[in-house]
Amino acid sequence: VVFSLKISVTQVIGSFGSNGGWMHLSSKEQIAMLYAQNFMLVSFVWCLAWMSATFLYRTNSIISYSPFKNKIWIGAFIAVIVLQLAFCAVSLATIKDNPVSLHDVPWYIYFIGLIWPVVLVPVQELVKLHDDKEFTRFQKRSKLEFSTKLGMHSPL
Repeated sequence: VVFSLKISVTQVIGSFGSNGGWMHLSSKEQIAMLYAQNFMLVSFVWCLAWMSATFLYRTNSIISYSPFKNKIWIGAFIAVIVLQLAFCAVSLATIKDNPVSLHDVPWYIYFIGLIWPVVLVPVQELVKLHDDKEFTRFQKRSKLEFSTKLGMHSPL
């Protein structure tokens, strides 16, 4: 898009990244960036761990097959969350003279990060419902092709 409009990249994004990366930021800004990166990583892992419940069964809903009966998934879920929180704690605990604290982050940011799987899991279930319809259609089409005279004597 930038090249088709015949404008330079610096007109679009300015001098971002051209002056030594993030080292030009003040120490408080660098620490705030580290907090933001850790928060986004924890949020991403949190959402992905909850979405993994929908990955257990390709076409069956989590309502009919509860992921909480799968002990391996529960163990993996807990392990991933604990390891991610440990990584975040170690990453943020190594900062000396920390001018930023977790209390500086507004409450609604934590709320959105915590509640986002409530939005993602139903969307994932709708995608799975569509996939189930496509899979059923494919199976019916395959059976129709297999039921020919040639397919009846096939060794498969």
